[in-house]
Amino acid sequence: MQMKPDLVYSVLCDDVRQEVNGKFIFIGVFQNIWVQGLPAVHHRLCIANSWYNGNGEFQARSTIVAPDRKSRIIESVPVKIVLTDANRGSIVVNFFQNVRFGEEGLYWVEVGLDDALVARYPFRVGVPPQKKSP
Repeated sequence: MQMKPDLVYSVLCDDVRQEVNGKFIFIGVFQNIWVQGLPAVHHRLCIANSWYNGNGEFQARSTIVAPDRKSRIIESVPVKIVLTDANRGSIVVNFFQNVRFGEEGLYWVEVGLDDALVARYPFRVGVPPQKKSP
């Protein structure tokens, strides 16, 4: 019997590495991308999604959406997840190169499973706030 898995976590970061023992290392976890000016290019961006408690075959996808909440900046190819035991999970890591941000504002990570949106969370892209002089 097919049972859709739960999204346990989604991590937005600069890089993901996997140790020989299977553990994942998230490098440069962030909620903001500060740039000198816009448009800007972020050279490497990763989204790691952990799926657990499911049974069957599924298609997972990660998307970055512009501040208008409609325009897709970049989208991963669908990644096939095969879960045969509800007590085992799968971690899917999407790597994106040279992501172009055209405007300041809240961008959104959308995590999908098959044709359903499972999670959406924001991150800010902008010029860093100026420090006040004494």
